[in-house]
Amino acid sequence: MSLSARSKTSSRAVLLCRVVGFCVYVGAFFLPACRQVAAPGTGVPDVYRGAFCAWVTLVNSLSPEIWHSKDFLAILSGWINPLIALYLIFLVAPKLVWPRRIAASLIALFIAGTWVYFYLVPLVPLVGHVLWIAGILLLLAGEVCGSAKAGSAKASSAAV
Repeated sequence: MSLSARSKTSSRAVLLCRVVGFCVYVGAFFLPACRQVAAPGTGVPDVYRGAFCAWVTLVNSLSPEIWHSKDFLAILSGWINPLIALYLIFLVAPKLVWPRRIAASLIALFIAGTWVYFYLVPLVPLVGHVLWIAGILLLLAGEVCGSAKAGSAKASSAAV
């Protein structure tokens, strides 16, 4: 298989991953994302949909007292969604590789912060959260494949 054919196949696969990832990401907002931990002697724990979680975290980011508590981790998780929008805008211009990779790195860091928050509060992630993360990872997979593709292209041109 020639290098150009492999490149075309790889870019199609990345595009397919991003399209599927975006669909999964959007669909996750309509599903239950997390719930409180069930405690003995209490009623049924509250279950929160993904869209509700996104809305609450963005609205609460304007509250200064939240930033001085462990809840700031929830606020950072709410900023994943605007960063995804920014990432998608950066995808339009191929020259914006570094801003796109910075946004992708921040998204990965904020995802880790979300899991720490789930542990501290405690909250149980549900199917909506899992699909939200899976969609994000599919969207961002092109960054890993893109750097591997760029590295192999440099290696093959150096070998010639």
